[in-house]
Amino acid sequence: MTHDRKQESPSISIVIPVFNEADNLAALWEELLPILEGLGEPFEVVFVDDGSTDGSAGILRDVHERDERVRVIRFARNFGQQMAVTAGFHHTRGDAIVLMDADLQTPPQHVPEFVEKLRAGYDVVYGNRKRRVGRWYRRMGTVLANRFICSVTGFNIPDSASGFLGLNGRFVRQINRYNDRSRYLSGLFAWLSYGRYGVVPVERRERLHGESKYSIYQLMQLVITIATNFSTRPLTLPAWMAAVSGAATLAVAVRGAVLGATGQWGLAATPLSAAWLMAMGTVFLAGVAVTGTYIGRIYSEVRERPAYVVWETIGIEANTAQPPQSQFLAEHAPPSPPAGPPHSPVEGNAEETHPS
Repeated sequence: MTHDRKQESPSISIVIPVFNEADNLAALWEELLPILEGLGEPFEVVFVDDGSTDGSAGILRDVHERDERVRVIRFARNFGQQMAVTAGFHHTRGDAIVLMDADLQTPPQHVPEFVEKLRAGYDVVYGNRKRRVGRWYRRMGTVLANRFICSVTGFNIPDSASGFLGLNGRFVRQINRYNDRSRYLSGLFAWLSYGRYGVVPVERRERLHGESKYSIYQLMQLVITIATNFSTRPLTLPAWMAAVSGAATLAVAVRGAVLGATGQWGLAATPLSAAWLMAMGTVFLAGVAVTGTYIGRIYSEVRERPAYVVWETIGIEANTAQPPQSQFLAEHAPPSPPAGPPHSPVEGNAEETHPS
């Protein structure tokens, strides 16, 4: 049965990024739909297919044909989780927006709690996990990354990796004004909200199907993005390393002087020279690496490439389906994406999903 409510303006928008989640989508929709119906308000669900190659697009098309409150954006390739969420935000219409993952690790039953918090006046509502599941090294990486985020940015983000967030529609319209090609949205939420947020405790369960798409490499890329996008502290790293190297060099020099004073110059010369060269080399390489990272970010921004390119939209007007920079590319794209293995994430936007 098709629900045709296109003329009804939604007050609640659900944004769900999707990357190779064909095994989970049917179960997700069956669980989510009655919860949204029970809210008694008009709603929309915006799925963003981030270059899936496993049949997710066909399933989403079927869901839309059964219920036109479902809207779908398909990327031309994999642009990463942050860009998928950005595209979803560009096309939401509700005044209460809930962001969630498609893997069903966080139950949709929490959606009404997020809506209630947003109606109470919060701009941002974080889902705070009661417990963490998954492999120990992923859990440890998530904890360390979260602490690093808070220390580098200076923002108190309760659980930046939960993947379950509620945002006020007016607040999202402000987020949409930012055009960073390399972005970390949770940091942007915290920065723009000035630390005023609500929290909803959420359950965390094992994945129904598949594996997390978030690798250790992508976690490292996310950490680098956070450090360089929201802080200049890494630029002070060479200075701190120079201070440590200087202290170590002084200690070795004192030891060498003591050895020299006792007539053991032959023993003192070699370690002194080696320690000095290694210390200076370390400081130099650290300075080059940090500077290069910031220059790379500048390069990504000044190229002004589109943040993402939409291949197809379902249930969304064609003239609003693209950010302005990528409209031409979409108009001249082939009718359907080629078969084959997933593309690599675009340079500077390697984030795939929230850590889990």
